[in-house]
Amino acid sequence: MTTSTEWTLARREFLRMAFAAPCALGLGETVAHAEDLKPGVTEPSPAEIARAIVAMNRTAATNVTSERLAAAETLQRSVDRLRAAEFNEYFKSDSATAERWERERGILKFLDLSFDKILAELRTTKVEDGTVVFWHVYNMGYLVKTPTQTFAIDVRHRRAKELVPDVEFLLVTHNHGDHFVKNFCDALADAGKPVVSNFIENQWVTPEDEAKREFGDCSIVMRRVDHNKTTLINYVTTFEIHCDPRADNCVVYHVGDACDVRQLNPTAQVDVFIPHLAVGLDVPKAVNETLKPRVTLLSHILELGHLIDKWRWSYEYGYNIVKKCDNDSVILPVWGEKYLYRRA
Repeated sequence: MTTSTEWTLARREFLRMAFAAPCALGLGETVAHAEDLKPGVTEPSPAEIARAIVAMNRTAATNVTSERLAAAETLQRSVDRLRAAEFNEYFKSDSATAERWERERGILKFLDLSFDKILAELRTTKVEDGTVVFWHVYNMGYLVKTPTQTFAIDVRHRRAKELVPDVEFLLVTHNHGDHFVKNFCDALADAGKPVVSNFIENQWVTPEDEAKREFGDCSIVMRRVDHNKTTLINYVTTFEIHCDPRADNCVVYHVGDACDVRQLNPTAQVDVFIPHLAVGLDVPKAVNETLKPRVTLLSHILELGHLIDKWRWSYEYGYNIVKKCDNDSVILPVWGEKYLYRRA
């Protein structure tokens, strides 16, 4: 398992290549018009998708190679062939209809298989003392497993309800549909498990002022921040999660769609920082100057429910943010990716 300290020259070479000639690598184009499919781009064949998924599973965000870059290019082609309305239809479909979508659209196959991978690993991974394991579900969704607990943050997936037996509580940063699934929230509530948000009226709803709550071995500091600087003021709850001593008191800081680095004021050194990479937040400043987290997991790429050229950020965009941070502890995980954190 690759940890936060196991970086290689291959990753540096990948970044050098990606930004020296992005167009030559297939990552330099942009969509000309919202929801207009990119001219000349075709849906990858099932064989191409299968090879890309194998490559993503064989490589790691902490060691990005040319093989991983090629896989990203293939998956991006499928992303650019899927309209938001089609994704929303798929998301609401029954299993048989979803399977038909997945046979025809490679990116949906990747999304579904990534969930299979997460379920299998989540249920079999024994977390050693001093470590915390993260799985990237989709968008800004993460499953976090410590030696004593498993919890979820901003999980959105068509099959999210399958996680109910495995999750002890769910944190939701704000009331936007790409950060939660209502039937998952309802199923957890029916099972008597906390669903913590600032908009679901239950015993765990977060106040506008700072709050601190305990969930099992986790202590969580919650604060309201702005989603943007004009209309969605105090709209997002950030979660500063202090994990248990067996997890070496790891501090996870998930800030949802926070837009202003000046509003991010954690009470302790951040171990794992999870920001939206394109909502207006100055991620390089947070990483390089203010928060200086030990690891950053850049999130919110490939949100398929957004229009093709509006708020659906690509792998290319994410890798550009990685470069701007100029920090080997900043990584861009893909769906289903497992990341083990241990302090150096």
